[in-house]
This record gives sequence, C-alpha cells and structure tokens, in this order.
Amino acid sequence: MRATVLIATDVFGNTPAIASLCRQLNASCLVVSPFEADFQAETEQQAYQAFLASGGVATYAKKIHALIEEQTQLRHVIGFSVGASAWWMSSAARSAHLQTASLFYGSRIRNYLDLPSHCPTHFVFAEHEAAFQVGDVVKRLQEHGHQAEIALGCRHGFMNPYSSGFSLKNQTRYLEILTAKVQTKIQPEEKLCVAQKLVA
Repeated sequence: MRATVLIATDVFGNTPAIASLCRQLNASCLVVSPFEADFQAETEQQAYQAFLASGGVATYAKKIHALIEEQTQLRHVIGFSVGASAWWMSSAARSAHLQTASLFYGSRIRNYLDLPSHCPTHFVFAEHEAAFQVGDVVKRLQEHGHQAEIALGCRHGFMNPYSSGFSLKNQTRYLEILTAKVQTKIQPEEKLCVAQKLVA
C-alpha cells in the first residue's frame, strides 16, 4: 500500500520514536529526514550541527518538495520543527493533492507568514520559544484563516522524546488529534470548498 501520510522529521531524523508514531497513526507513512542515511545523535546540539552540515532548511525544503511532487497519493503532511518549516517554505502553496497539514513548532514559519496553503493547515507552537514571540505569529496565521494555536506550558520539541522539551501529556493529546485526522476521509467536493475559501 502506498503511503498516504508524509512525516517530515526534526533534526533528530528518523528515530525509533518516529516509527512508534507511524504505528500509532495506523496509516501508511513515508518518513523524510534531513539526512541521507540513518543518523543517530546523542545530543540535540549534535543533531542540529549535523542538520546544518547537511545543507540546513533550504536543502531540506527541496528534498520535501521533490517527494511531495513525486508521491501524489499523499494526503496528509505532519512536520516537526525544521520539517514543519521546510514544508511550509517550499510546498504549502503547491500541494493541491493534500487534504491536511499539521505543523509543530516550525520556527522559520515566522518569516513566511503570508504564504498561501492549498490544504487546511494546523499550526501548533510551543508557548516558550527563545527566538520569537509565539503569540504574534499565531495571531498573524489566524488572520490568514489558518488554524493556529499555542501548546501552553510547552517548550520547543514537546512531541519528541529525544528533545529536552518533551512533554508526554501534550504528545499524547496531539497524537490523538493526528490519528483522528489521518483516519478521516475527506470527499473531493469538501476539499474543493476549503480551497475556494482559502483563495477567496
């Protein structure tokens, strides 16, 4: 069965936690990582340095976009951190075949708030981010008609057990939301109505 869910990982890449996420979603998943081969980092800093060495967010964005263009059966995108930013930067306005996108704490999204999206996009930001004011970003996204929210009490990385910001409570909550989302069938006419609303 061809994958219907694309998971764009954070700087830790394709870890056992991502494999666990795929099992919990109970859907066929295609995982894209910033790295060409299996990669394991002992610390978050080591993972980030390896990410920069691999070409950073611009290279990752091109990789994700190529997969989206090639794998036209994909219906859902789930992105974490740099994966969320990279998809938003490169593919949000071009992915007409997608039904939903769920983007978690994509820090670089703050520099691309005016981009259109061809599918309903749900942004979830951690309340505590050192580099920017989360509330301002969420407000701007909401003004553009997107579903955007703040995960209260959370730090960047709250969905990833390998991150210092991990929150089991919030990971459990959002996994339930994601599972319901990827299991829901959206009819073509419903998607058309959403697309027309976004364009209007």
